[in-house]
Amino acid sequence: MTTTMSHVPTDKPAFSVERSYRSVAVACATVAGLVHVLVIPEHLRESWLVGAFFAEVAAAQLVLAWMLRRTTGVATLLVGIWATLGLVALYVASRTMELAFLPAHAESAHQVNHLPVAWGVGNGTPIFPHSHIEPVGVPDLVCLLAELGLVVVLVGLLPAKARRHTTTAMLLGGAAALALRVSGLMT
Repeated sequence: MTTTMSHVPTDKPAFSVERSYRSVAVACATVAGLVHVLVIPEHLRESWLVGAFFAEVAAAQLVLAWMLRRTTGVATLLVGIWATLGLVALYVASRTMELAFLPAHAESAHQVNHLPVAWGVGNGTPIFPHSHIEPVGVPDLVCLLAELGLVVVLVGLLPAKARRHTTTAMLLGGAAALALRVSGLMT
């Protein structure tokens, strides 16, 4: 006597690379959004404008995480990639150069545990009173890693032609930024 097992067909395979990528993208966008939520109070103490910016970034990243749970079009992926790269560029610029549009810091403006750095004072945090250069902290790096992971995964979700164009544009943009920095035009 033979027993046959009936197989119920499903619309989606048990494992899908796209679903896995989307899950990682949702996690990365959620982590980045939550880190931004956590630092809103600190940034509101500096300036309501900076605090509002962080609130908007947090909301946008959490909305992106929600949108990525569903199938999204190429336009949404591209907006997610370029907006995130813009945030990463702003982060790097705010840690490496004076940005006149940022408010100057008092010595006690940042109350987070910062990472030890060379020539730091106390816990290793460089102290630049009345500087526009932001110090680097643990929440910063958690968020930065989440955002970089998000970019990688979103690029992986793009169709081949859009992926090719996007990575080429990213390479050219990075090379242009490096050339501007090395030439001294962007200091």
